[in-house]
Amino acid sequence: MWNWGDRLREKSPTEEEMYRPRNFYLGILISPIVILVGLYFFTFHFLADLQSFYKFKDSAPTPVSRVLHVELVVEEGGEDSTEKVVVKYEYKYKGKIYTGDRASIYRGGDNFGSFQRDLYQKVKLFQQNKGGQLACYVNPQNPAESVLDNSFRLSRFLVVLVFSLVPLGMGLYIFIGVLMNKARYFESK
Repeated sequence: MWNWGDRLREKSPTEEEMYRPRNFYLGILISPIVILVGLYFFTFHFLADLQSFYKFKDSAPTPVSRVLHVELVVEEGGEDSTEKVVVKYEYKYKGKIYTGDRASIYRGGDNFGSFQRDLYQKVKLFQQNKGGQLACYVNPQNPAESVLDNSFRLSRFLVVLVFSLVPLGMGLYIFIGVLMNKARYFESK
């Protein structure tokens, strides 16, 4: 069993123990991996969502002709479950019929509030002819790209930004700290 009193009485590592050459190499090996994780989340999640937002934010609503398929996929995981709307719909843009499959500008699901459930209900009611109009937002440069919801969700952007900047910052901190103290790791005692 863990005894806090014993742990507190243990002595802190000495400077000689902290600045061993193996710790230098460990820092140099681990920090780029942590930096790459942060860059991955920043590039492929945060910037991708931001790009999608700007691509569809000024699009005019285009009526959806019909919904071919709609499903709310719920992935159970511990206390919270992640929800994602899976949809396939048809719309007419400049006289041509297209098929879309993106529910929103955000890729993947989430568990922030009732956004996914509300979107699913809206699409399901339209599919059953119980809801009024359903519109999608079409990318004018590529009419084959469309989303049903182009709203900006601050919580989604902030969570992805934090999950990308924390590892990026930690990796840079370790890398710079190790390099700045390089001489201390290799000095002879």
